[in-house]
Amino acid sequence: MFKDNYDLQLSCSSAAAGAAYIAGVDQSLRLDHPGIAELECALGEDPEFALAHAALARQLQIHGFSTEVAGHLQQAVALKPTATQREQSAIDVIVAAATFEDGALGKAQEHIEKFPRDVLVLAHVIGPFGLLAFSGDPAWREENVVLLKALESSFPADDWWYLSSRSFLASEVGDLTGARSFAEHAWRLSENGNCAHSWAHLHFEEGAIDDGMSFIKEWAATAGTESDMRHHLIWHLALLLRETGAATSELMSLYERELDPRINDPMPLSTFSDNAALLWRCKLSGLEVPNSVAQDLIDYANKHYPRLGFSFADIHRVMSVSILNDAMQQDALIGELSQMAVSSGTPLAEAMVAYAEGFRAFVDQDFATAVERLKPVVLDSVLLGGSNPQRGVIEETYQAALTAVNH
Repeated sequence: MFKDNYDLQLSCSSAAAGAAYIAGVDQSLRLDHPGIAELECALGEDPEFALAHAALARQLQIHGFSTEVAGHLQQAVALKPTATQREQSAIDVIVAAATFEDGALGKAQEHIEKFPRDVLVLAHVIGPFGLLAFSGDPAWREENVVLLKALESSFPADDWWYLSSRSFLASEVGDLTGARSFAEHAWRLSENGNCAHSWAHLHFEEGAIDDGMSFIKEWAATAGTESDMRHHLIWHLALLLRETGAATSELMSLYERELDPRINDPMPLSTFSDNAALLWRCKLSGLEVPNSVAQDLIDYANKHYPRLGFSFADIHRVMSVSILNDAMQQDALIGELSQMAVSSGTPLAEAMVAYAEGFRAFVDQDFATAVERLKPVVLDSVLLGGSNPQRGVIEETYQAALTAVNH
């Protein structure tokens, strides 16, 4: 029986299949490369490697290859009887998460209790796009911190992924001293995209604008030239540039050179959310974003998120439609969000209607209405998931509207 880097058994037929699987998972955690090629190699060595099918399905979904996901999930389920109990449970979690089952988080939590070192499942749960973040629990960031701290003894002291994850989440809850300690340790161990992101996040939370820009520029010119995290860290750079008072035309130029999906499109959710939030911030700063750019962004959303219901994507669709400021599209979006709020009755669904109406009022320069609609739901933005700087655009919009009203 072969084992992974965390001493967990793998039900594969050869050392070559196991090594390729381990490399694929490692790449997926580093966030520089998707690990898809390595996982495909593992299946080339052992087509009946059930867990490799599930892991590959996850990576294909994250990176936008949605048409290939279902087949690998089906294969993973069909081959489950050949796998260990741990692998079978991990497959159940991956399938539940990939198909948006309501019980996915519960399955993952039960799995982690039994197999605390199973990083593949743990990576589903924690972080800004994890199952906890999208659970609708306003305390999800604190719960991430509690979970990782409870698992500390399960991981070696030199596990860069664990340390980087601790750093990011410490930043999220305002423990900047702890975040820096974890980030420094992780970076000494591995200068990968995941660890670079934790540094960029920390710099933003610290308000360390010059240090943050220097770090991102150096990383982008060296280790980050081909990294899947390049798009997101360049977005972080744009936010820091904006803090320095850079002209919005400079931010648009950076968008066109680096962030346009035709130039760089590693992961659809990150690409879409980064681009929509940056363009909306440009709008807040008084720049008229070209209609063609706004419509391209909406077309991108229609391709990757054709149906509403995933609130983190939906809030960025709200921004995209508001940037374009097309009355028909705004009416349609608000109408559909309103229907969803009535049918679900959840606080987040109701907040989504307020966000859409508030953003629309803002572009119509009806700032009093924007304040009225956004004020009660600013704090509800935590329910969307994502990171503090990603959600912060809602607070910025509210504050900009409030300033306009008061002047």
